[in-house]
Amino acid sequence: MRVLITGAAGFLGRALVDACLQQGWEVRAAVRRHRGEPWPRGVEELVGDLTDQDFVQRSVSQVHGVIHAAARVTTTGSWEDFASVNVRATMALLQAARSAGVGTFVHVSSLSVYDVPADNSTLTENSSYESETNARGHYSRSKLAADRAVLWEARQGAPALVLRPGLLWGPGRQPPLARQIVAWRDWRFVLARKDYPLPLSHVRSVALAAVRGLEKGTVVTGRAFNVVDVHVPQKVWLDAYRELTGVRWRPVYLPVRLVAASARAVEGTLRLLGRRSPLTYHQVARATRRAYYECASAESLLGWQPRTTWREDLREVLQSLQSSRGE
Repeated sequence: MRVLITGAAGFLGRALVDACLQQGWEVRAAVRRHRGEPWPRGVEELVGDLTDQDFVQRSVSQVHGVIHAAARVTTTGSWEDFASVNVRATMALLQAARSAGVGTFVHVSSLSVYDVPADNSTLTENSSYESETNARGHYSRSKLAADRAVLWEARQGAPALVLRPGLLWGPGRQPPLARQIVAWRDWRFVLARKDYPLPLSHVRSVALAAVRGLEKGTVVTGRAFNVVDVHVPQKVWLDAYRELTGVRWRPVYLPVRLVAASARAVEGTLRLLGRRSPLTYHQVARATRRAYYECASAESLLGWQPRTTWREDLREVLQSLQSSRGE
């Protein structure tokens, strides 16, 4: 099998390349610029921009499957910047893949597409999309639009499925400490309850889910799958990180309700002045409401199993970072 992987030079992309090579598959790595180091045997590099239709056509030519992991993930830029890459380029790639006879198209989405209606919610793939999209950032809005569009195309016959991972982490990247955290001197101010469940998705686990999606093919097309390994309480996660690294800083857990009330007051005042608040009540509520993401569909239909060795994995990640820094 020959597989096209977009965003192949990125954090998830590299894990996807490794997972496909381990299956004995050939890989076409679509990247925006040449990689500085040679690719492993079995990888064909293709350099270009997914907003270029000619490049898209060349990318999907003579491949059996596509894993679309490329996306604009920065925190800056206009809505047009995000829509061009995360929405329109995704649809152009899917339509080109369908026209070229590609067997399966795996789109990597995000848990941010969901509405979290209340604290302690349990969300399945059938849970509602986020309703207040204008209160979210451009990245979240664009990922929701792409997720919705890909599944709509699948209902029209496109051989597509969607993966929705949580907080991506793994070797080669500093692990996420929290959803919202601010550093100041020897303190880390965390906007979360101590028992807030961080939905962690190891990069190798997400790559395995993508491989399983390609293997299952038409059996699972048209479906979305949550891919979350573990829900680790915020305090437990930070305590483990501090123990393994020996850092001196201490976490301070901000009072969530007070912050939310303050955000609502500031938002209302600025609205009267015709200005947008930099932090809205909805953003605070969405980032702090405890949610649990059900992954039974991925287990039963993809044959995927969650990775539960997060403490050992965290030690491996931290050791890999030390090695890369030459410590």
